[in-house]
Amino acid sequence: MLRRAALTGAGVTSLLGMTNIHSAYADTLDEVKKRGILTVGTEAAYVPYEFFKDGQIIGYDPEIADLIMATIGVKSRFIDTQWSGIIPALYAGKFDCIISGMTITKERAEKVLFTMPYADASNVILLRADEQRIKVADDLSGKIIGVTLGSAAAGIIKVFEAKLKAAGKPGYADVKQYEHNPEAYQDLINKRIDAVVNSRSTMMVVMRDAPGQFKMISGVSDIVAWFGMAFRKQDVAMRDFFNTHLLAMKQDGTLAKLQRKWFGATMDTPDTIPDILPS
Repeated sequence: MLRRAALTGAGVTSLLGMTNIHSAYADTLDEVKKRGILTVGTEAAYVPYEFFKDGQIIGYDPEIADLIMATIGVKSRFIDTQWSGIIPALYAGKFDCIISGMTITKERAEKVLFTMPYADASNVILLRADEQRIKVADDLSGKIIGVTLGSAAAGIIKVFEAKLKAAGKPGYADVKQYEHNPEAYQDLINKRIDAVVNSRSTMMVVMRDAPGQFKMISGVSDIVAWFGMAFRKQDVAMRDFFNTHLLAMKQDGTLAKLQRKWFGATMDTPDTIPDILPS
């Protein structure tokens, strides 16, 4: 409820900001160039997108931002932010944009401008390697599910539970929401929950870093989902600047190189936001 109220407030702020729309479009990008720093909102607990190592925020997202901003001689500074309040913080001026493994959803697209997709955000189900009760997504009926608070997965599992009930099956035994992804994975290992729903690209890394402990299955959503970088509604120039450079990175192989580095595999991503988005 708090998150819904906060996001609604952000949407109102964005509409008010559009009253001075033409000057606002250029101002943020120009200001970033003048100050020489792009401030980025992120939740630095989403390996390999962004996470702390030796006191620094590193990962796939910071490396992309650094490369893009270097083209205009600007540094990027990532600011660790609570995920559930990250969009209101953007509109409060705490940072210039959000680059934080954010799934492009219908709800969020009403609040922010997204870039073209730059990673696969399709959701899958993570299980313990020895789990025998859950073989297909429908087997989540009667189980305890873990998701990150405010994530796209939190909405996806609600839709899937409704499908289970419509088919005459029980819903989940419980849904546990976590502030940070690693907490969910640890509870899964410790058998406090039965499954975790999150993006495929993230689960690839979890399985790579913990060989033999997990397995994953699909089927929780029929909609392919994507990650995008988010900007205030009035910051069209900033969004377009990032789109131009993301497209160039796709075409020259830079993005694929970064994906191999951080995920161990590449992801084909569309150059435009699909018409059909997860809720």
